[in-house]
Amino acid sequence: MQSILQLYIKSFSGLSKDIWLLSFITLINRIGTVVFIFLSIYLSEELGFSKKQIGVVMAFHGVGSAAGAFIGGWLTDRIGYYRVIFWSLIIVGFLYMSLYLVESFFMFCVMGFLTSLVGDAFRPAGMASITIYGGEELQTRSMSLYRLAINLGFGLGMGIAGLLSGRLGYESLFFLDGGTCIVAGFFFILLLENKKEVSEKSKEENVKEIKYSAYRDYWFVAFVLLLMINAMVFIQLFYTFPLFCKEVLMMTEEGYGALMSYNGLLIFAIEMPMIYVIAKRKDQVGWIALGVALIGLSFLIFNIFGFTIIVAIVSMTLVSVGEIINFPLASSIGLSRSNANNRGQYMGLYSMCFSIGLVIAPLFGFWIVEEYGYRELWYFLGILATISTGGLMVLREKYNKEQARLVIEN
Repeated sequence: MQSILQLYIKSFSGLSKDIWLLSFITLINRIGTVVFIFLSIYLSEELGFSKKQIGVVMAFHGVGSAAGAFIGGWLTDRIGYYRVIFWSLIIVGFLYMSLYLVESFFMFCVMGFLTSLVGDAFRPAGMASITIYGGEELQTRSMSLYRLAINLGFGLGMGIAGLLSGRLGYESLFFLDGGTCIVAGFFFILLLENKKEVSEKSKEENVKEIKYSAYRDYWFVAFVLLLMINAMVFIQLFYTFPLFCKEVLMMTEEGYGALMSYNGLLIFAIEMPMIYVIAKRKDQVGWIALGVALIGLSFLIFNIFGFTIIVAIVSMTLVSVGEIINFPLASSIGLSRSNANNRGQYMGLYSMCFSIGLVIAPLFGFWIVEEYGYRELWYFLGILATISTGGLMVLREKYNKEQARLVIEN
């Protein structure tokens, strides 16, 4: 027990004050960003949209997310992460509140696109700021603390959202989401300075780095394409899975909120010590592949053991552990391959793998559910996870050789 406690303390030690403040601000923001988790239920039960219509709305949200990730990365490299983060939080806060007034299918498609366009410009800027606030040497643990705040905020937010939606109606979630974004934006400019990344490289080296494009890093492009397939699987947790819990498992909003809170709180409890141990080990891509496999298994397990709440808890445990292993290491690889001049581009490309997944996942997810059922969807997700895992294992060998060469050169 004492060794576990010491490991837990070590995993948090040495991190900068600024990365703690950034994580605190992210926690505030994430408490509210749960509106889209309940949106499929809201569109189905309150507005009477069909599953295919819900899939189209979510796809527009994904298109906006992809565009926002690209634009956010582009702006980060040109005007800096600081202004992108602040204005993204403020503007999207008011856009979320305005969703309260939207009822038509067409306008939900438009607003889904706009909110994710503005809101997801934050993601590459936020990830680029981690190296600046946390330092390059501790970027994997800094990324884990950042994700820890995301998941703790998500866990708390899901519990709050479950209570609000069950007692005050789903419309209250739009104000929760918008309000926390605006509060987080003002906390950001009050608590954190606009710092510049310090580079020890010569001017000639930096000129060369400016010309280097993330899109010409073919290993990384293949890497994010495989992560995009994984994202299509993982994202069903927020799209078709809520309706599955409601329609098949007969869970209430409070029950579903509690189940999703378990996801956030479990990650909060074990991610930092797990990443502290894993980050010191070799074969990072192999660990990421293991995370992808666990995420796929978390859905496939329903077809093996049945559609019950107990299986849902086991499923949530598997997806949580898979998420812990997968995402901090994957984003850290993106940061490590970038430099001060193209970091926004790398993080934009990394963010886009999830954003494109947001476009495709609801379209095939809701279509398969409506035409065939949840069992067939879970099998399909298992196939996608297998493809992603296999592809990552192929990329793993080249990455390990690159890392071994860098060790010899240094």
